[in-house]
Amino acid sequence: MKRYFAFIVIICIIAVSGCATGGSRYSSDRAETEKTLEVATHLKFEDVPAPNGFKIVPRDSFIFDNDNTKLGIIKYAGSADASTVVKFYREQMPLYGWKFVNLIEFNMRIINFDREDQTCVLIVEPHSLNTTIIISVAPKAGRSSTRKIEK
Repeated sequence: MKRYFAFIVIICIIAVSGCATGGSRYSSDRAETEKTLEVATHLKFEDVPAPNGFKIVPRDSFIFDNDNTKLGIIKYAGSADASTVVKFYREQMPLYGWKFVNLIEFNMRIINFDREDQTCVLIVEPHSLNTTIIISVAPKAGRSSTRKIEK
């Protein structure tokens, strides 16, 4: 009986110390979401920032660039929390001439920006090990570029 009681006491001590560790872990997770991200020094689109520490995923990225336009889809992966990434883009995009249009949130976050001649759609997806950002930049459709299709 004494051994059984000693075993229960040891289990309780381990459980309590685990809870204390769990509490400090939660605090550090919350501190992680309150961090601010810096702009990366090398950008694929010079007018669309990327968070420092995020790496481009080349196999999922495409850019077309000529004298008249630049468009593409770029995918980045990094370790920042999705909410921190959304905050980063809400703060940084206006500094690059982009106007916030809207934010759609469910499991992923879709942020739309535009300016006179272009649109930019950002998809921020949280995953278990990282967060991905998909940046799509394209020219806006103009009235002169729309045409009727005859049947």
